[in-house]
Amino acid sequence: MPTHRSVVSAATLFEFTNALQPVRRIWVQAVNMALADFGLPASLTSALILAARRGEEGIRQNALAEEVGVNPGAMVRILDQAEAADLLERRDSPDDRRAKIIQALPKGREIARKMEKAVDELRAGILGDLPSQDIETTTRTLRLFEARIGQYLQQERSGR
Repeated sequence: MPTHRSVVSAATLFEFTNALQPVRRIWVQAVNMALADFGLPASLTSALILAARRGEEGIRQNALAEEVGVNPGAMVRILDQAEAADLLERRDSPDDRRAKIIQALPKGREIARKMEKAVDELRAGILGDLPSQDIETTTRTLRLFEARIGQYLQQERSGR
């Protein structure tokens, strides 16, 4: 958490925090439109892309649920669909028998690669004319905001 107060006005901070949800919502809508031709539910496309990015090591099921933004029960249903379509597989974690590792299967990796290309084109079309420095600054700011929120929540949960 910051040790000194910023000179940023309360109104500016309000505008920043209030812009997050609408931007996220319309970004997800745009991605869903860009990926509509793949014929997969939005939550499954996210899970597939994230698992494929992890390569051979895969990703823990609970971490995947968190990254996709769904509860663990919903993730089970998503994974059932993905396994039925031969896109993803669940396997036991070598270091924790209670945990499952999710890994993209060859068909899933190929579809994920095509979906990533479509989303890359979408990003370039929407953001490609912005200065790289602006994108980098915004990304740093959002990641710092995320980290500070995490610190705040951890402090609050532990009773400070």
